[in-house]
Order: sequence, then structure tokens, then C-alpha cells
Amino acid sequence: MSVVQIKKNRAIGPGQPCYIIAEIGINHNGSLNIAKQLIDAAVTAGCDAVKFQKRTPELCVPKDQWEKMRDTPWGRMSYIDYKRKTEFGLEEYTAIDDYCKARGIDWFASCWDEPSVDFMEQFQP
Repeated sequence: MSVVQIKKNRAIGPGQPCYIIAEIGINHNGSLNIAKQLIDAAVTAGCDAVKFQKRTPELCVPKDQWEKMRDTPWGRMSYIDYKRKTEFGLEEYTAIDDYCKARGIDWFASCWDEPSVDFMEQFQP
């Protein structure tokens, strides 16, 4: 295994310090404030990066599940509406990008579908 340079001043591989990633996923429940609190916790814990998840609900939720009613933190709603409510868009990810840069922590998102990859490419986390 060789050493891989992932940033100007950061390498990963044999002999390099462990690169620690805090998984935020969608645990922010669609709240930018909660996302920032989770980023802060990762910074305090000494993590190198935080990872979110990005998906297009219409592609990732099976159509036969769309109208199934679910109990959510916001009351009862269809599963597709719940998934839409927990997804971040351009405004939120721009704020996350700015916040992570200010806090000095890397960030990225695992994408569940091609439109999400296309969306995330506008950022250079």
C-alpha cells in the first residue's frame, strides 16, 4: 500500500496518522443547527472530517413506500415527505461548507445516486 496525498498537507497510508471521519449521515434530521452541533462535536473529538449522506428521495425510496404513513419527529407523514424533509439542498450544503472551513474540518458526502453526485460536485470539500 502506498501513501496517498488527499490534501496539500495531508497524506494517508502506512506511517501516517489515522484519518478519523465522524459519520453524521442524516442524523441532523434536516436541521442545519443540529448539523452544526454535530460538526462541533467532531471538531472537539479531534476528528479530521465529517461525512454526510446525500440522496434523491424520488430515486432512493421505492415507489411502493412513498405513501406509507410514518411517525416522525414532525408528526405523521408519508415516507417520501419524511425523506424529502431530512434532505439538505444547496443552501444548507453551502452553509455546511462555510462552517466546516471556518472550523478547520474536512467534509464530504456519500452519494446514493447520480443526481446527488452531480449536485455535490459543485463543492470542493
